Amino acid sequence: MKPSIFKRLLSDKIATGLIVAIIVLVLARVLILPLSPPGFYVDEAATGAHVVAMVTHQTNAQGQVWPLFSQSLGGGFTTPVYLYPLSLWSAIFGFSEIALRAFSQFITIITILFIALSMRLWLGKRAGLIAAIVGLALPWNWLQGSIAWDPVMAPLMVSLAIFGFSLLMTRTSFESRLSGMVLLPTSLILLAYSYPPYWVSAPILFIGAYIALFRTKHITFRHIIYSCIMAMALAIPLLMFILQPNTLNRTSKIGIFHDATILQGIGLFLKNIGLLINPVFLFFSGDPNLRHSIGFQGMLGLAALIPVIILVWFGVRKHLRKNTLFLEKNELKLIAIGISGFIICLIGSALTNEGQPQSLRACGAWPFAVILLTVGWCFILRQKSRWLKWVTIILFIIATLTYSVDLVLFFPSRSIRAFDTPERNRILSGQPLKYSSFGLKYYETR
Repeated sequence: MKPSIFKRLLSDKIATGLIVAIIVLVLARVLILPLSPPGFYVDEAATGAHVVAMVTHQTNAQGQVWPLFSQSLGGGFTTPVYLYPLSLWSAIFGFSEIALRAFSQFITIITILFIALSMRLWLGKRAGLIAAIVGLALPWNWLQGSIAWDPVMAPLMVSLAIFGFSLLMTRTSFESRLSGMVLLPTSLILLAYSYPPYWVSAPILFIGAYIALFRTKHITFRHIIYSCIMAMALAIPLLMFILQPNTLNRTSKIGIFHDATILQGIGLFLKNIGLLINPVFLFFSGDPNLRHSIGFQGMLGLAALIPVIILVWFGVRKHLRKNTLFLEKNELKLIAIGISGFIICLIGSALTNEGQPQSLRACGAWPFAVILLTVGWCFILRQKSRWLKWVTIILFIIATLTYSVDLVLFFPSRSIRAFDTPERNRILSGQPLKYSSFGLKYYETR
């Protein structure tokens, strides 16, 4: 009788250490969630009002029965990809702030799981465990995965698309290929439904994925036709919504071409891309909005420095034809997938003119960042240099610890205004207050 996968992993000391690290990071996320960030801000409360109405009356907060998109604050809207799963969650766990935010953290952990499964398909079990650790420690998804909002669904759809693509690229069994053929187009269409910035990025990812699969002979032209037909059928309601005047006006208002010439818009787009790939933004400072980043370490964090430097060094030496390092064939493929996917997922954010660098609208990029960091970690851990391994591991531990400590002890006080804490305290104490009617409705109907 063969031993279970879990027992085989435990027989490997390194794998055991990785499993322990995964458990610790999951527990840290669960235990920190009630402590930080501070209470709901107005957009979360507005979403909560929709959820309460959906569970109790099968309508949104405006009385629309089984809506596709639900009008929210500032011209935005709550998407069906978020509203309906969250409503099911709330029917089980309730409408409290912690319950609604726990859904976001749950979705984030599931997202990381699918990235880890994808890396396991490409590079093996140990790489899958490393990817899980990298994803769980990543600053980009820690705070953003602790807030009750629609964008949390975008990385999940990206990770599902990556998993479907990985099945098609690495497996030959009928079951795996069928799963990949269904999962890849469906998740990319749902990505477009989940968050407006991906109205642009999702189609580009779709085209890029199928070109790669066709050129490597993992699918035929017939498969592409079937996938396109399915995708077009699923996309029709979204297209009808996008073409509505209110939606077009909202999109135009926040776009880079609003009150700008073509050349000015292109220049602003390139500037925004530059801001989003700026090393200071990625490793040290992060997003200036305290609902997107805690203001301590960048979106990838200090722990990502050495793996990224290793990959950049490899790329430079390869370009100069002086490369003596060794990367496996699948690792080279993953680097290409990670870089192209990361840049594509920045496009939707870079096309907007608000609060740049805007990491939330680029949140679909972080699963690709996990892929790149995992490749870097795999390379580092198989080197003979113990010094390189231990410096990288120690920096990872220090960076993750300091980030989590800051998130618990210091971030709540410096983000009070960002999360409407004074207003929320007045609402809960029954004091009169000028506040969004949506937000007040959540507190009134709980």
